[in-house]
Amino acid sequence: MKLTRRQFNKMAALAAAVGTVPQLAAAQTKNKLKITSVVTRLENDYFTNWNKGATEAAAAIGVDYKILAYDGQAAKHIEIVEAQLQAGTKGLFGDSNDTANVKQITSLAGKYNATYIAVWDTLPWMHPIDQGNGYGSFFAADDVQNAYNLAKTLFEAMGSKGNFVHITGFPGASPDISRTLGVDRALKEFPNIKLLARQPGNWNPVDSRRVMEDMLTRYPKIDGVYAQNDSEGLGIVQALKEAGLKIPVVGHDGNAENLELIEQGQYLASISYIPQYQAGFALVRAFDVLNGWKPSPTELMMATGGTLVTKANVAKIKAFLGGGKLPFDWRKMSRVLSPDDWDPQNFVWPLDVEQMWAPYPRPAGYELPKAYRDAVAAGDLQRYKDLYFSHYKKRIPT
Repeated sequence: MKLTRRQFNKMAALAAAVGTVPQLAAAQTKNKLKITSVVTRLENDYFTNWNKGATEAAAAIGVDYKILAYDGQAAKHIEIVEAQLQAGTKGLFGDSNDTANVKQITSLAGKYNATYIAVWDTLPWMHPIDQGNGYGSFFAADDVQNAYNLAKTLFEAMGSKGNFVHITGFPGASPDISRTLGVDRALKEFPNIKLLARQPGNWNPVDSRRVMEDMLTRYPKIDGVYAQNDSEGLGIVQALKEAGLKIPVVGHDGNAENLELIEQGQYLASISYIPQYQAGFALVRAFDVLNGWKPSPTELMMATGGTLVTKANVAKIKAFLGGGKLPFDWRKMSRVLSPDDWDPQNFVWPLDVEQMWAPYPRPAGYELPKAYRDAVAAGDLQRYKDLYFSHYKKRIPT
């Protein structure tokens, strides 16, 4: 069809007005970018919600998305990642119970000109800059602070005295270590609270239920239970119910079933990380990195907010997440699709890496990358914290 001069000018003006984003979207419609999430296990309420967020985000920004599970097996994790990269996946995101895998995954991603967004777990004293383009970025909740707040909630509900047991997560996993540090910090402030035992529940309800049953056999008086995540919390509540006991239990994640239990008074509190948000944010970040956005040195390792959920605010959190569609504007999260008015839609701020890894032995002779050290010296930790806060418009209720 031959265009008139007027039609041609009108189309040119429209193209100039909308810029490059529709061109990008059109290119992706023809040959969609492949982004895959590889997570511990799918039979977990946390990752069910995670998948919902990632699925919505992928549809909103136009990428080909799938989710796969490595079932907590480190070797299987690497096999899945390599197979996906060979099949054309360019973006990867997820957790890694074996933190050493992050080094191999990011090396593989670099080899295939892909990128990995690490969520929750990463290898201590390995900065993304050390791994090149294969390591797109890392983010996790501020678990030490969140665990401290949650432990205080439990101890106060116990009347600031008595015995509690701590069902930890997967040994060696980054969030497991951080949450234990937060519990220990709170313990120092409650001299009349006694830790009876600490044993792994491996992030799942089956193992944690067995552990709790054993604890009930070993200890005649337990006044509270701290679960390292909400899946463990479900197993603990079941063990207590079968024993005819009702004592306060807390956990992390803010899973839907646990929120119901909070509302019913069967579960004291949870820290909600909104896994739907975390997965969607990770997918969008992979998309941005693959489309040319380059995080500054202090943006490569970020913290995201967590909300303490109790009976006082659980209805508000449930209402926020309770619609058919999640209350997030995924395109607005993108630094590529919304370069000027992007909105993280959560508290997000740069991690102080020196402080984060202080509890871990530093490898002999290791220094954080010069670009990161220079950025910190220039005040970028505070500058980017302020920047992200200024863009945080669509708020999560507290």
